Amino acid sequence: MNKVVALLALTALITGCKSLDHLQVADQEFPSFRCANYFKQASMSEQQVAEIRYLSTQNANCKVILGEMYEQGRGVPQDIDKAKDIYESVARRAPNVYSRLGDMAAAGVGGPVDLVAARDFYQRSIAEPGNTEMELKVADFLENGRGGPQDLQAALKLYFKANAWDNLQRLRAKGVAMTTEQQQQYNKIYVRQVQSGVREEMQEIEERLAQEKLATPERKPVLLELMYTPGSLVPVISLQQSSGSSVIDQKVLQGFSDYRFPGDPILPPEQKNHATIASVRTDGLTERERLRALSRK
Repeated sequence: MNKVVALLALTALITGCKSLDHLQVADQEFPSFRCANYFKQASMSEQQVAEIRYLSTQNANCKVILGEMYEQGRGVPQDIDKAKDIYESVARRAPNVYSRLGDMAAAGVGGPVDLVAARDFYQRSIAEPGNTEMELKVADFLENGRGGPQDLQAALKLYFKANAWDNLQRLRAKGVAMTTEQQQQYNKIYVRQVQSGVREEMQEIEERLAQEKLATPERKPVLLELMYTPGSLVPVISLQQSSGSSVIDQKVLQGFSDYRFPGDPILPPEQKNHATIASVRTDGLTERERLRALSRK
């Protein structure tokens, strides 16, 4: 089994159609899917439009789709003000819908571009957690001072909520200060990035070994240490355990030669570097073959 062990000692770590006559409340399974399926068709019949209207009185997603119909003039005459009223009514209960009003303001739909209003709507849309896409959009507005003053600290907090590694690195490079707790969270995200990248490299190497039919009878894994040193994203690679085959060992070492750390962690003053261990299997099997073997057990 693949293992990526991060030896990082850091202090600062989403059915069918029925007529309206027969549409009963108990028979409205998945109304959202029904409305969405109607909306994505090239054209909608009068009956389908009527059904969306009916379902929109009971289902928030269908009501949003009705708003989109008025915004785009699909199945109904275009009416931007009505679309906005519909979005606003849904957003009072489901704040994420404010993002649609934000998009309209940012694009100048129904009036001039209004980044101040867009920023306000976007910020309202993240009143409830879990809307990562909008958190990133709000953070971008805050970082770049769009629609209001620049607020790097507020942007930083949102990037942390979204685990947005590249954005966090960018703000760190700008010199944005982090609390001790934020430094710890930054390092935890860093470790996940390292683990993901190293695991991807290991899987690619194992696939190549299988394709070249290179394996060891003992199936002894190759263990590599990848050492990070400040100022360089190029790891210092050393062989910690041989597979017993110099050919395989060299293939693994060569496979990791182009690996680079995803960025710089925040090392405490007393720590000069950190290491990650990569374990590459030498059973000569592809991931699909391993899954087949497991399913037969």
